Amino acid sequence: MDKFSLFTSQFLRPEDLHFYFSFSAQASRPRNTAKLAANASSHKVAQSNQLPPNRHQITFSCHTSWLSQGTAFFSFALHIYMGFCLELLLHKPAGFTSLPQNPMQAMRGFQLLVLVALLIGELHCARTASAPPADAPATSPQSPEPPPADQQTPPQAPGPSPPSPRQRGSPHRRPTAPPTQDPAPPKQEPEPEPEPEPAPPRLVVPPEDSPAPATPGMINHTTGCTTLLVLGDSTVDPGNNNHLPTTARANFLPYGLNFYGRRPTGRFTNGRLATDMLAEKLGIGRTIPGFFDPSLRLAQLRRGVSFASGGSGYDDSTANRINVVSFSAQLRNLFRYKLLIRTLLGPRRAERLINRATFVISSGTNDMLSVYLASNRSNAISMEMYENHLITRVANYTQAMIMLGGRRFVFVGLPPMGCLPIARTLVGTGSDRCDETLNQLAASFNSKLVQLLSFINYQRQIRTSYIDTYTTIHAATVDPKTFDLTEVSRGCCGSGVIEVGQTCRGRRTCGDPSRYLYWDAVHPTERTNQHFANVMMDSIRELYS
Repeated sequence: MDKFSLFTSQFLRPEDLHFYFSFSAQASRPRNTAKLAANASSHKVAQSNQLPPNRHQITFSCHTSWLSQGTAFFSFALHIYMGFCLELLLHKPAGFTSLPQNPMQAMRGFQLLVLVALLIGELHCARTASAPPADAPATSPQSPEPPPADQQTPPQAPGPSPPSPRQRGSPHRRPTAPPTQDPAPPKQEPEPEPEPEPAPPRLVVPPEDSPAPATPGMINHTTGCTTLLVLGDSTVDPGNNNHLPTTARANFLPYGLNFYGRRPTGRFTNGRLATDMLAEKLGIGRTIPGFFDPSLRLAQLRRGVSFASGGSGYDDSTANRINVVSFSAQLRNLFRYKLLIRTLLGPRRAERLINRATFVISSGTNDMLSVYLASNRSNAISMEMYENHLITRVANYTQAMIMLGGRRFVFVGLPPMGCLPIARTLVGTGSDRCDETLNQLAASFNSKLVQLLSFINYQRQIRTSYIDTYTTIHAATVDPKTFDLTEVSRGCCGSGVIEVGQTCRGRRTCGDPSRYLYWDAVHPTERTNQHFANVMMDSIRELYS
């Protein structure tokens, strides 16, 4: 048993099978439509050249119709007869002594009835085959045509369709030759024109490739990456939470204020995410769609999707508190994605695509903040144990992704959580300084994550990369002028010290978000995401070098 079959037996659920077969039917429907259209056009030509049925064909068709019609009648009669016998056995009337005790004896009368019916049907079919019906007039004008072969050969010569399959001396081959009759081909020759018609149905799936060639020149020129698969939290969620019953959403203004069309999409920023810009740099597309997006087309699956959900983390309990998609559920969606790719491309091409894909994982901040702030577990011993627990989960999740075919992974580290505007407000440090305890927790987790990735790199054909967001954001906080920023202690939405998600709905924003490090009290602006996208691009070049 291969790894994929082993993973299938362990993780496949009934709803996954339903999901797979429904998309399999959707993916195969265009091809079946094209085949049916081609078969229909060819069937019309064959039907026009078809000879009248002979005696054996009439007998066979008669038997078929007689059996199909008689089967329904016999089954109906059998149920009535058996019900009558059973009723007599259970409620035998007084004075009725001739009923047999064995049910098989009661079936003898019905067997005789079946034999008589079959005999009548056989006689009917024999009579039908012996006397040809109204088809005879149609065959009679054709029968005299072959004998005067000398007269019929001149008109057949100019006709392009009949090659010359007729043989004058063999009367038994005359029924097989008329499929190439001279009157039929000239009239039916224009009809093969519908054969190009099956082409449009086959384009039901390929047209989805049309929007992508906006930047095809960069694909496979700088790197070999053509697919991005993203997992994590709100830093890489393109709007999957829009379709969940949760309050952790961003599908309203002012989120998306600087996005294409100035519309909110569910991204927790004013514009695009770092993974969106990374996809554009790789030539994959301007954005990475969410796996739950109802407008997601099948052809887009080959370029990559995001399974991330805002508010989730490596610990499933973090996601369950606010009813979002946990990381283990994201892996199940990744498994469903592989089933879809296998349906679209076949097993070999699907495995090759996932092997060449880049997995971007960005999570962990919600875990640390929820435990440190909400659960009041701020002592060093408990936090260290929780860090080890998260690192263990990361190791298990990475092995699951490897079993699904992943070979190249980009892990995004934790930012300096003590410098987040919401952390400064809740801890009480103010806008002047960061909380060093939270920063130390983030740095400790990042160091353990780097050690884990170095251990994973020892596996065959596995390559990992680490994105150090901690150093970048901390340097921008200490010296904002270096990054051409003016505000690093508060967000652009509202007051900037507590607003995030629903509390940011309809709030006034700053005049120039590009001068801010944070968009709300937690998430970075599009300008900050642009810097992280550049760092990710450099790391991907190293992964594929």
